Amino acid sequence: MEDGYPAVGELVIGSCTNVTNHGAYFEIFDYETLGGEVGFVHISELSRTWVRHIRSHIREGQRAVTKILRVDIDRGEIDMSIKQVSEPQRRQKLNEFKQENRARGIIAVACEKIEIPVEDVERILFRKFGSIYDGLMTVRDKSTNFLVKLGISKEAAKEIYQLAVKELEPPMVLLTGIVNITCYEADGSVLLSDFFSSYGTAFGKKYKGSKINIQIISPPMYRCVIESTEWREAEKIWKDVQGEMSQFFDTTDTEMSFERK
Repeated sequence: MEDGYPAVGELVIGSCTNVTNHGAYFEIFDYETLGGEVGFVHISELSRTWVRHIRSHIREGQRAVTKILRVDIDRGEIDMSIKQVSEPQRRQKLNEFKQENRARGIIAVACEKIEIPVEDVERILFRKFGSIYDGLMTVRDKSTNFLVKLGISKEAAKEIYQLAVKELEPPMVLLTGIVNITCYEADGSVLLSDFFSSYGTAFGKKYKGSKINIQIISPPMYRCVIESTEWREAEKIWKDVQGEMSQFFDTTDTEMSFERK
């Protein structure tokens, strides 16, 4: 960010303020001081498909995740793109936006109780972590002393810490894998049932804080949905599922394959 402007390549969220025949103007969240029409998405950058009627793709008041293509500080102009933002990027950015707003709300409540400026606390956390939410998540896992060392008063630190512990849950990630398995043994269906039930029972003891759900799509296809606090743990669980299934059916006439989605 230079002179209060977003950087080229940065993903931002904005609200459409004006739609023309050539494109749409946006106010960019977190950069509202730049004006209500500083961001512009040309019609060619609205969609990967042909835009026949621009208002069928964007309307005033509509929020959108955009990618910064060009920044002209002298002219106060920012060119952006909607079509160059992938769906996973869009979902992640919206989730980050939601988390950041929630964190700001927690800070506001804490600061109101003890009557100190919200901006002072936000500035400290943002300078240290680059995100209010990331700062509060770190605080949640540490203590009030951590905040005091950053320059926040003990009284404020106590309020912020208590609210962070109460209101914030660790973010969860979802990993989905597909298992194709066919057991040609006479009791193949029983073996499959035994494995899934026994694995589900042992799972809670082995992977505390994570969840696994194995669903039947249509035999021989099964969906394995793993929910965990971090990708590294989810990936480890997915590998363990494959390893334990292979071991369980090793001496049987079984074909299986695994695919990560």
